[in-house]
Formats: sequence, C-alpha cells, structure tokens
Amino acid sequence: MHRQIILLSVLVFSSEIIVFAAPPVPALDPNEPGLHVPYTGDPDTIEDGCVQDGPRHPTLGYLNECENWDFLPVDYGDNGWSDDGYFLTASPFSQAGAACLGEGKDLCGAMRYTTTFKDTPAPDAIANQGHPMRTDIDWVFSVDFTVDTAPGDTFGGDKLIEPISQTGGDMLTITGASDKRASNSPRTTGSFFNGEPNRYKVRYGPAPEGSNGPSQEFIIPGQLSQGSITLHYKASNQRLDLWLDDTKLIADFESYNGHYDLDFIQLAGGGTTFENVLFDNVLVGVRAENVLPIPGDANGDGVVDVADLGILGANFGMTDVVFDDGDFNGDNVVDVADLGILGANWSAAEGLSLSQALRSAGFSPLIPEPATVAVLAVGLVCLVRRR
Repeated sequence: MHRQIILLSVLVFSSEIIVFAAPPVPALDPNEPGLHVPYTGDPDTIEDGCVQDGPRHPTLGYLNECENWDFLPVDYGDNGWSDDGYFLTASPFSQAGAACLGEGKDLCGAMRYTTTFKDTPAPDAIANQGHPMRTDIDWVFSVDFTVDTAPGDTFGGDKLIEPISQTGGDMLTITGASDKRASNSPRTTGSFFNGEPNRYKVRYGPAPEGSNGPSQEFIIPGQLSQGSITLHYKASNQRLDLWLDDTKLIADFESYNGHYDLDFIQLAGGGTTFENVLFDNVLVGVRAENVLPIPGDANGDGVVDVADLGILGANFGMTDVVFDDGDFNGDNVVDVADLGILGANWSAAEGLSLSQALRSAGFSPLIPEPATVAVLAVGLVCLVRRR
C-alpha cells in the first residue's frame, strides 16, 4: 500500500509540473525596502490644465497634482524621472486603476523608480539612488505590460525593462531582438526580428572585461505583446530566475557584474523608440515566503495549493534542494515526508481538497485526504529509519 501511494504521488507530480508551475510573489515588508506603483489614477478625470495628452515637465512629467496623471509610488519607493510622453489609460490588468502608456516615436520614453523603506524618501531618486534590496534574503520584482508596436518600426530602440543594482549598474535588460540599433549601445536594438514585430531578447550574464555588451543573450520565443515579467533573486546561491507569466525563461543566471542589490527600475526607453508600452502593477519586495513562511507553500504566494503540488512533484526524489523546491522539512531531499507537510497545510482554495485536486487530474479517487497523507508520511519515515 505504501509503495502504491508513493508511486501515485510521483506519477501525479511528474505529470503536472508545467500546469502547476508559477513564479514567486513579491511581498511588501515594513522592515525591508520595496517599490509599489499601482497606477491608480483616473484616465477619465477632467480638470483644468489636466487633459490626458497635455504637456509635461521635461524630466518630472508625472510630478503634478492632476488625478489622472498619478504615476507615483504608493507607500514604498520613490520616483526618479520620466520622459514627457506618458499618460494614464485603462489597463487590462487591474479593474480599479489605470496604467502608464507612451505613444509615438518622439514621445515614448523611460520611467524610473527607486526602492525605499516604507514612507521614506530615497537618498537621491533623480540620481537613481534608493535603498537597495538586501542580498542575504530573496527578493522579487514583477510588472505587467502590453506592447503595441507602431507600423514601420524597424530601427527603434525598444527596451521593456531594466532592473539596476546600486553598486553594479544593469543587472539585465529586456530589449528588442534585432541586431539593428538606434545607437551604438546594444541596449537600444529594435524589436523587428526575422520579419516579425514584438520580438525581444534578454541580455544577461557578466560582460567580458572592456566590453559594453553581455556575454549571453536569450531570444524570447514568439511575439511578445502582453504578459507579466517576474525576476526572482535567490539568496541561497546568489543567482536569478526570470519568468514570463508561468514560464521560467532562464534559471540560475548571473547579473551583468555579479551585483544584486537592486534599487532602481527603468521601464521602457533606451533610445529612439517606436512602440507603445503600457505598464501596470509594478512591485518589488521580498519573496512572500520570507515574510510569512507557510509549510508547503513552495512558491511563496501565501497559499498551499496545486501550484505547490506541481513544484514538489517536479523535484520529487531530488537531493541538494531547498524549501522552494519542495523540501519543506529541510532534510535536503524531496520525498513523501514533504508530501505529508503539504497535505497537512493544504489551503483548500475555493473548497478544493487535495484528493479532489488529484482526481481532477484524472487519477484514482482512492487517494487519501491530507490528514491521512500526513499520517502515512510520518509512518513511512519511521519505517525507513527502523529498517
């Protein structure tokens, strides 16, 4: 019976890895720096001198009192500067807010924000000096985006995001995939690639000495028009994971120069650019699991559910693992004992029990409930130790 349960668990987990995988979630902790830009302005507000496409200050375009131009961070973070082509428009990502949009080749530029402690100004936000994220604890940066490339964009410098370290400069850049550049910098390449618009690449890894370019580039598959980007810094090995929606694009990679004390985010910009870029829900925080650790919550989103089940299954039987791989008891292996911990802390989101989750995947209904799984796990561990 014990062997059947273990075999069933392995089959379920190995079958559901792709479906249930999800990126970690950032959490704002009053004891740590962070950044929160929800873009909560009203794009339909009509005020004197506050028309949506009205003029902006050349470098401080969003520092004004117009409700429909609210690009400011909330509680966490400080504003650097923006080019003058941004305004608020309805967002596909949030019902209660709006998002930042640039329009036209002469208007769409950059927006910059620095991380800070809660309700604390940055040392010098205009000079891109904030309160850096700690490197001895996991942090996560996430942002939602939509790209609308204008016709004829073949040489525009299309940069999406650029997280920057206080001590080391660029950590990585997501920019156009073309080798045709709007300037001498590889950070301003166009987004037309092999005849397709909306093609982007990731530039990462340490640059060769004396070189302005990266040692590695990754072409993102397919046309990139809308989604969520998540960057996860892992203190355990001082490496980064990059996610697009629920797909991990690159795992365990280095920043350009080995520095990870993030304190500055640039959105879009990077040269003459032709695309319209909409951003929403900009967040930088510590990994949620580091704020409120929950046994069984592998991805740190605050609930123990099918996403965590998939992560545990993907690493079942593996050694040299950590908590976010499914090693919930810290014994350096993902096994049935960790399955028991997950089952005992199952969050039953939307009333779904663990056995129901397994049944929904097409497996036998003769699967023990979480409490039974926990008891079996303890029993199996004791049996192994006795033998």
